[in-house]
Amino acid sequence: MAAKGFGREDPVLLRELDEAARRREVLLVALRMVAFAAIILGLYFLIPVGGFNDQNAAGAWIRLAAVVLVFLAVLALQLRTILTAYVPQLRAAEAVVELVLLLLCLFALLYLSMSVTDPASFSEPLSRTDALYFTTSTFATVGFGDITPVSELARGLVAVQMVAGLGALVIIARVTFFAAGRRLGRYM
Repeated sequence: MAAKGFGREDPVLLRELDEAARRREVLLVALRMVAFAAIILGLYFLIPVGGFNDQNAAGAWIRLAAVVLVFLAVLALQLRTILTAYVPQLRAAEAVVELVLLLLCLFALLYLSMSVTDPASFSEPLSRTDALYFTTSTFATVGFGDITPVSELARGLVAVQMVAGLGALVIIARVTFFAAGRRLGRYM
């Protein structure tokens, strides 16, 4: 069992825990992820959206910058929790899932805002569920084609999401698991 140091337990690998402790840690992570998902999705479905359009393209890019800043702030908080976690690898895996969900919801809010202001931005007006579906299918590179960006502004933001999506998962995973390795005193 890990020794206590400076008011917190020394970090351990998941495999170093006995079965009961492993089960408890995995259950705690699962409960935190469900709570995080409920909060983020709840906020997503409750946050009021206003819009912008092709005539006010700066508004879209300002909101995109805000999305990036919110995402980076949450990433910084996640890294901090990994660096103090009892089982940092497990906390890193949790952070990856939570950050991907946050990224999807933030882009979905952008698309929803565009659709509310200019329903012709996409091949059909987007509901909140439609915007989240479109964002998820774009992130997963599935792109069914049932909803497509039509306006230049919508296409531009979707292109940004595609590029961000390609790198985001890799960067998130590398950074979070590097932090976990650092917390464990080794580099992974």
